[in-house]
This record gives sequence, C-alpha cells and structure tokens, in this order.
Amino acid sequence: MLKKNVDIILKQIGPNDKVLDIGGWIAPFNRANYVIDIMPHETRGIFGHSGPEKEFFTRDRWIIHDVSSVKPLPFNDKEIDYVVCSHLLEDIRDPIRLCSEIIRVGKRGYVEVPSRTIESTMGAESKENFYAGYYHHRWLIEIANSEIVFRHKSHLLHSSSRFHLPKKYLKKMKEEDKVSYMFWEGFFEYKEIIQVSYCKVMEELENFARSKITPSYFKAKVRKLREMLKFIRNRIRIRNRSIESCSDFWKKIPDIESK
Repeated sequence: MLKKNVDIILKQIGPNDKVLDIGGWIAPFNRANYVIDIMPHETRGIFGHSGPEKEFFTRDRWIIHDVSSVKPLPFNDKEIDYVVCSHLLEDIRDPIRLCSEIIRVGKRGYVEVPSRTIESTMGAESKENFYAGYYHHRWLIEIANSEIVFRHKSHLLHSSSRFHLPKKYLKKMKEEDKVSYMFWEGFFEYKEIIQVSYCKVMEELENFARSKITPSYFKAKVRKLREMLKFIRNRIRIRNRSIESCSDFWKKIPDIESK
C-alpha cells in the first residue's frame, strides 16, 4: 500500500473497530483483526507488512477463502468497521463479485490497485521483460469519482507500441503514479466494460497510450524515425550505386567454388 495512505487509514480506524484485510498474504496490514486470502498463514508476509509492528490478527482469524468463489465472505452484513483491499482486484477472475461483497460486509474502507498507467507500461515488472504491466494481472483498472472500472487486459496491449507505453516512461513515474486508490464509506460504484469488438479494443488501448504521451515525445520519436529512414535511404543509394558501376564484364564472371 502507498505509505502515506497507510498513515491515513490508521487514523481513520478506532481502537475498537473490527478490521478486515482481504488478500493480505503477501504483505499483511497488521492492524487487521481478520485476514482473508487463498494462501496460508504460515507463509505470510514475503514482502513485509504495512501498519503497526504488532499483528492484531491471529492464526485462528486468518481465513483461507477463494474470494472469486460463489461462497460469500464469512461475515454478516456491515459486520466489519473497516475493509482494506489492496492489490488484489487485478489478480482475481471475478472482481465484480468481490466488490459487492466488500460493500455488503463493510461500513467503510480502502481500495488500492495498480494504476492503468503502470499496467500499460513495458518492463514494469522487470526491464528485461517484453510485456506490459505484470504477468499475472487480469484487468486494467481505473478509479475515479468513487467508481472502479474494470477492462479485460487484452494481449493486444503487448503487441504494438501503439497500445502501450515505452520502458523509458518508468523513469518519470512517481510511486503515487503507479497506483490508483479510493477511500469509501457506505458504498462505492463498480462496473466492467465489456468490449467484444476487436477494433474497439484496439482503439481504446491506443487512445489511452496517446493520452499519456506528451507531444515532445512524439516529436522525438518522429525525429528518430526520420534519421533512420535517411540512413536506410543512404545505404540503399550506396548499394545501388555500387551495383550500377559494375560493367558487363564483371557481371559475367561466374562464381568459383574452392574445395
């Protein structure tokens, strides 16, 4: 979770509030009284933790549960005072269902996901990788005006520079640019935008990429392309000139094999 937001969350939580962390296995939110994840308690925290040093949850309150299953979360309506769901919605097969469950069991909370920008950037996970975003993420997610919007992360994203952002874009990104987040109370809106049309998917991906690239970047790219074309034309001109300069005599000399 974004460090500055962890501090805000801790201030929002009362001493007697019942707190749930959904998907906290990799880096648990220690103030949570309950943690739900598909992974076990024993291997928790491979990326550390967030919140206080002390764990408020216990082994008995670590609930192994598939949040995309048809089974509801094991809590009553509005039983949880504060729900934290950080970097999980992008991973699972049915984030729409989980959003409905978060609202059902929780009174308020915090949601954080990778930003659409980082998920659209080549080499986000490693500079050696030739794909955009993170290998295991299923969704492109945007959060605005207390609404979460999900789009299927199409493989087209990786196929052309028209659809993604270059690796060098990572250099200008701050930590806050890499995530999208939302504090909510009572409820929040959520939806999936389903695009069946191949053309519509391409258009949407390209429009997003273009919206993030400044005119100066395009000018630099055009300048490089022009330099490359000039170089290629010169090479072709030199090659053609050398062929044309050969007389028929030299052209008729056969190849000789040496064995």
